[in-house]
Amino acid sequence: MTGLHIQLLDGFRLDCEHSPVHVVPGARRLLALLALREGPVPRPVAATLLWPGATERRAAACLRSTLWRLVKPATPLVVATEDALALGREVEVDFRRATAVAEAPGASPEALALFKADLLPGWWQPWVQAEREWWRQARLRALEALSERFRSDGDRHHAHQAALAAVQTDPLRESAHRTLVELHLADGNPAQAVRQYQTYRTQLRAELGMEPSPHIHELVRTLLR
Repeated sequence: MTGLHIQLLDGFRLDCEHSPVHVVPGARRLLALLALREGPVPRPVAATLLWPGATERRAAACLRSTLWRLVKPATPLVVATEDALALGREVEVDFRRATAVAEAPGASPEALALFKADLLPGWWQPWVQAEREWWRQARLRALEALSERFRSDGDRHHAHQAALAAVQTDPLRESAHRTLVELHLADGNPAQAVRQYQTYRTQLRAELGMEPSPHIHELVRTLLR
């Protein structure tokens, strides 16, 4: 662990030596933007994204002021050159860690906790919304893969939690509902499997006017009879 940590999942937070640091809104947005980007961000791009309603000159001035007001710990928080800005190399970001974990082959309850979290909830900026939608899709795939890994390892409890988190993220995602139905059947809970299927069917009919696929229906066909 380094001394600086930026949290983007479940809300913004900056920690220095394990203690929270107050960050003014403009600096908060700047740090979040740099934390979401892997490489340096050109100064004009950062200024335009952070102050979209301002003139180019005014946005550049706001950026300079924000950089001046940033907390300045011993470890560089932001590396600023004449042309670009980047997050300091030693700054840890939970979102970057979560994306790396999503691509890892193992399964752990720690990974499950990461994938349950939303990216910067309540932030309306377009550059945040684009990343949030990417994260939503990435975490759905990761949660389903994680559920399958837990199930292969015989850990049906965490397999169920991962599939349930996927359903909560996207209530109309059939593959996640299907996994929950299969897990209930494997646990010897046919009534719960039917309830899960019927919940999904009701939501799908109400929102899209569609029926579940034959694949998930076949799992509970004999129970419905």
